[in-house]
Amino acid sequence: MKKIEDAKNKYNNIKIPKELKEMTNMAINNNKPKNNIKYFYTAAASFILFILVGINVSETFARGFSKIPIIGEIVSIVSIYGNKIDEDKIVNTEVPKISSDDENVKNTTDKLNQEIQNIVDNYTKEAEKHIAEYKDAFIATGGTEEEFAQKNIVVDVSYDVKSQNKDYLSLVLNANESWVNAYNVSYFYNINLKTGENITLKDLLGDDYINIANESIKKQIEQRMAEDENVMFFGYDDNGIDGFKTITDETNFYINEKGNPVIVFAKYEIAPGSMGQIEFEIQR
Repeated sequence: MKKIEDAKNKYNNIKIPKELKEMTNMAINNNKPKNNIKYFYTAAASFILFILVGINVSETFARGFSKIPIIGEIVSIVSIYGNKIDEDKIVNTEVPKISSDDENVKNTTDKLNQEIQNIVDNYTKEAEKHIAEYKDAFIATGGTEEEFAQKNIVVDVSYDVKSQNKDYLSLVLNANESWVNAYNVSYFYNINLKTGENITLKDLLGDDYINIANESIKKQIEQRMAEDENVMFFGYDDNGIDGFKTITDETNFYINEKGNPVIVFAKYEIAPGSMGQIEFEIQR
């Protein structure tokens, strides 16, 4: 995705001439389709011009465009934005729309799109229920409507494409509510685009994947604690809380640009909440 971001930055620095509209109209008038070839090139030029202008004048357009993969990859991804505002909350959603011209892959992407949309719909519905319950309790204990509105509660759903190529797609869907960490969740998708199957740690690391991952994680924990006295993990102090023991088939991970699995632990899972979400790259 870095190449796309670099390209977008270059486009953002392009100065659009004042005469652009006149030049465009002149080009269209002078190149009306006398034959299919000339029409094709005129349309193509107009489309490229539209993209350049769109990136410069619209951040929303630019963000969506930046997620379209390099030509030659098997899928494309664009963002579908949603926004709902009322007196109690703001709900922002950025949902990936994955598409492919390959019919075999299309079956996989269609299913994935539907699954992600269902998650987003269910999460936002539950979030609104949680907020309504919280508001009722707040009012019942002496709070006012105005005081509750000042809490500025925000529900956010977004996604991050970790890596993609002709063989697989690795994507993380993140959902959170600003007022409570308990409802902050992430969903991990590592999809084999050729088979439609979920990619597993065993697929990436081999039959001994559990021992390979466990050994790497423990070494990284010890190294991080040795390098920074502020880094803390459960099981490495006297608080009596068990720390990391082993991964399982349910352990979350994504695939980075190097093709390595990155194992992800949620807040409080293996360390204090102040450590946030913790990641460990496992070298293949």
